[in-house]
Amino acid sequence: MYAMKIKVLLFINTSPDNLRDIDEGLGTSSYEIVRSCYELSEVSRAVSKGSVDIVMAVTDKKFDELFACIQQLNRYKPVPVVVFTYVDDKEVIHSAIKAGVSAYIVDGLKAKRIVPILDTAMIRFKEQHAVLKELEKTRETLSERKLIERAKGIVMQRSDIDEEEAYKAMRKMAMDKNIKMAELAKSVISAAELII
Repeated sequence: MYAMKIKVLLFINTSPDNLRDIDEGLGTSSYEIVRSCYELSEVSRAVSKGSVDIVMAVTDKKFDELFACIQQLNRYKPVPVVVFTYVDDKEVIHSAIKAGVSAYIVDGLKAKRIVPILDTAMIRFKEQHAVLKELEKTRETLSERKLIERAKGIVMQRSDIDEEEAYKAMRKMAMDKNIKMAELAKSVISAAELII
C-alpha cells in the first residue's frame, strides 16, 4: 500500500462498463479516484480548487469541448490529462496534443495498462512543465536585457558617457535603491518618455 495517494479526477461520458476496468486497474495502486464527473464544468471547478493531481478522461465524443476545457486548465491550473478513447482520428489526436493532453490512448482502457499510462503521463507532464518554465524564464531574461540595453542607450545619450560608464552608473543606482536592473531600466525609460 502506498503512503500518499495521487488524486485522480475521472471524467466519463461513455459506457459505464469501462468503470469496471478502471476500478480493477487502479486497485491498490497509488492512484485514487477522488471525484467522477459527467460534465466538463465539474472538471474545471474541481481542478481549479486544487483537489486533483491528474485528470483521466474516458470519452468518445465532445472532443472540442473537452480540449477547450483542457486549454483553459493549462492556462490557469495545469494538470496532466490522459484521454482514453476508441476514436483513432488524426485531426482529433492533433487537437489533443495542441490542447495539452499528456497522453491520448486509443483502445487502451485495459486494467493492467492504466497505471503505467498514468505514471508515464505524470512524468511527461512534469518534464514538459519544467521545459515551459525554463522557456518562460529565458524569454523574461531576454526581455529584461532589451530593457536594460534601451535604458543604457538613454543614459549614454543624456549623460554623454560611453556604454561601460552608463552600465556602471545604472548598476550602482540599482544597488543603491535595492532594486533589480530591469526595474531601474523601466524607470529610466518611463522618465525619458515623460521628458520627450
